[in-house]
Amino acid sequence: MTDEASDEVVDVEETLRQPIVAVTGHVDHGKTSLLDLLRSIGGNKTNVMNREAGGITQELGVTNVPSELLVKAIQTMPFKEKPKFESPGIIFLDTPGHESFGSIRNRSGSVADIAILIVDIVEGFKPQTIQSIQILEQNNIPFIIVGNKIDRIHRWESKRGRSSWQSWNEQSKDAQKMADDFYYKLLGEVASHSKFNLAKYWDGIKTFDIKNDRLFVPMSAKEGEGLQDLLFVILAMAEKFAREDLIIHSEDMAEGYVLESREEIGVGKTIDIILTKGSIQVGDSVAYNTNEGPIADSFHDDDSSSVRIRSIRKPMGMAEMRDAGKRWENVQSASAAAGLKLVIPRMKEIHIGSKIFFPKPNENLDDIFKEMKLENKRIRDEAPIMCSICNDVLTRKEFATIHTNPSARDKGFSQGCQTAREVREGAVVKARTFGGLEAVLYELKKRKIPISHAEVGPVNKRDVREILATGNDEHKFLIALAVKGNVQVEKELKDAAKSKKSVDFNYVQGEILYQIMDQIDELVETIRKEAENSSDGPIFRPAQIRYLNMSFKDKPAVFGVQVLKGQIRVGQELLRDDGTGRILGKIMSIGTEGEKVAHEGQQVPIQVNIRFSRSNISDNEIFYGNVLEEDSKNMKKVSLTESETDAFIEIVKIHQEILQEFSYGFGWKP
Repeated sequence: MTDEASDEVVDVEETLRQPIVAVTGHVDHGKTSLLDLLRSIGGNKTNVMNREAGGITQELGVTNVPSELLVKAIQTMPFKEKPKFESPGIIFLDTPGHESFGSIRNRSGSVADIAILIVDIVEGFKPQTIQSIQILEQNNIPFIIVGNKIDRIHRWESKRGRSSWQSWNEQSKDAQKMADDFYYKLLGEVASHSKFNLAKYWDGIKTFDIKNDRLFVPMSAKEGEGLQDLLFVILAMAEKFAREDLIIHSEDMAEGYVLESREEIGVGKTIDIILTKGSIQVGDSVAYNTNEGPIADSFHDDDSSSVRIRSIRKPMGMAEMRDAGKRWENVQSASAAAGLKLVIPRMKEIHIGSKIFFPKPNENLDDIFKEMKLENKRIRDEAPIMCSICNDVLTRKEFATIHTNPSARDKGFSQGCQTAREVREGAVVKARTFGGLEAVLYELKKRKIPISHAEVGPVNKRDVREILATGNDEHKFLIALAVKGNVQVEKELKDAAKSKKSVDFNYVQGEILYQIMDQIDELVETIRKEAENSSDGPIFRPAQIRYLNMSFKDKPAVFGVQVLKGQIRVGQELLRDDGTGRILGKIMSIGTEGEKVAHEGQQVPIQVNIRFSRSNISDNEIFYGNVLEEDSKNMKKVSLTESETDAFIEIVKIHQEILQEFSYGFGWKP
């Protein structure tokens, strides 16, 4: 690096706040390890990674690194003239890398001034690396590529506290060549998944173009090598390219972003925020967004209706907000930028990821409310919901304007879902934080398990009543991530288990997301196997399917279908809905891997014991999975989903009205 690369930042009169830096990337590529390294250098013997459930990040973490530590670290850089910066520190946001926590990464992306994208230099890009780059580009946030785990490179010799620029040049020729090979692989991946050119920071910082370039910083969080390089590049980029956002204006109204909401013992509901602008103090008024719309203080003296800050807490020293434990200090005031915990009495369900405002008595609430209402509409429109017919997962806006809207035929309209509703029956989900709640919902949607209720907090009696109302055993899960039932509920569940009393739902509780989902996968598999082997239940359940206008074989016929309602099973007859009420044929196989059943929402090839060319099947024709007469008489005793019930009603109509009218011998009355 040339001396010009380390020129001092030009002195100006403005006062800057700390830059907010999002730490993002693929799971287990070293994000939390990097921040643990920072805290250890600062004298804190913390290890958030070891205390995180399963060793992975499940919540958004906030760490404040003070300027004294930054100066101390950067002074070890091998420059003739030591660089100087104006920032009073750096705020780091540690985001989960697991794909289920995409909404948390999105929140941190919209808050950050700059980001560092952690990549295992040996493994290269992974799915969440690509997703992270997309989020950063969408939010127009400058980012640095950190090639972590350089100690994994063959023959690389790490030295704690050494600059990675210096280390790169001091390695053997073999190690340098291997390191270059991994670097050029990363360069190609960055070019493939973004519009940017990648350059080693010591080569590219002099000619850096924010619109076209991104800088590469190698390091080893495990061995403590290259941290000073990263801090130097962060501050150089933030103070040059995000400077306008960092300047403090004393007249600004205080505002920030809500990161998490928690129920805390002895305190009640608290919120974690990043204060990005202005200053706040105990007693200040608050304006925030909820499902019912904006809520704000009316500036009246009546304490019973006021919406004001009761207490402000800051983590002590460099304690990580998620892991601060008792290391909090109560403060009367705080200024941006800062990670804070606030207690606001009578706070309703606040929108996580939304802006929060702290208006003064002379502020115009109309402008604030207008901004929050627009945000409220956006959040509601983008909320993922499940279709009651095909179980497809879409945003609420897509569901209303495309999926069920006939005028959007060329854009994704689903003919069979025109009368669909949002599913209001299914699993009940409770979690300690909203981030965890969102992650569980994401995983359930992938598994086509509808949700009836989801909120932060312990399991209570209402949750038990609600899950008992769910009919489908494959959806009957009461899920608790990092929480348990309240005292009464836990006692009832334990008593039931001790007495071997059958509980009519599955209670799935755990600290780690993927362990909970593994339990659910095993339970669903067991439920399906028991249903297949049971002689008590119906052999075939009611279903509705649609021909997908694709035929693969004439005899026996093989063609594609979509299951619109219920489920079809090998051996089940298909009832035509063309006015004749005749049986098309019997399903001989499903899918390409010997599946026995196809569920709502699935598109699969099926083999039917007919000749396709003689079947007269029309485009998009609807068929019903027929129900045997003996099963039809007991259908009222069977737990059917809403869509299965709808399909059964149509099957009954075909048998009663059409078949009896034409005197077909295989009609029946339930």
